[in-house]
Amino acid sequence: MAFSDPAPRAALAEINITPLVDVMLVLLVIFMVTAPLLSRPINLILPQPRPIDQRRVDPPPQLLLQVDVDGGYRLDDRPMTLGQLRTQLEEAHVSDPKTVLQVQSASGAEYQQMVTALAVAEASGFDQISLRQ
Repeated sequence: MAFSDPAPRAALAEINITPLVDVMLVLLVIFMVTAPLLSRPINLILPQPRPIDQRRVDPPPQLLLQVDVDGGYRLDDRPMTLGQLRTQLEEAHVSDPKTVLQVQSASGAEYQQMVTALAVAEASGFDQISLRQ
C-alpha cells in the first residue's frame, strides 16, 4: 500500500463578513429609530428681556474710610477713633448689607494702620470692600 501525499492545500485567506454585516444592520436599525427622536422640537419658555428703564439698578450705597498719615481714621470725612469706627461700620452694615466700603490710605500712612482698618471692616460684617488709591 502506497500512501501518497494528497495535493497540498492552499491557505484559506478569506474573511468571514457575516458578523460584520450583522453589526452594521443592527446599527442601521438603531439610527433609523433614534433619528426621528432627535429632530423633535423642544418646548421651552425662555425669559424675555425687560424694557431698558426696568433694568436700571440703583448702585449700592458707598462709604469712604480714609487712613490718615498720623494714624487717624475718617469715615466719610468725619474723624473718629478705632472704637467709634467699628460701631459706625456695624451700624452701616446692619442698615444696608449691600453697602460697599471703599478704603483709602494716605501716601505716607503706616501699613499697620491700613491692615487694622481692613480688619475692623471685616469684623463689622462687610464683605464688599474696595481699595482706592
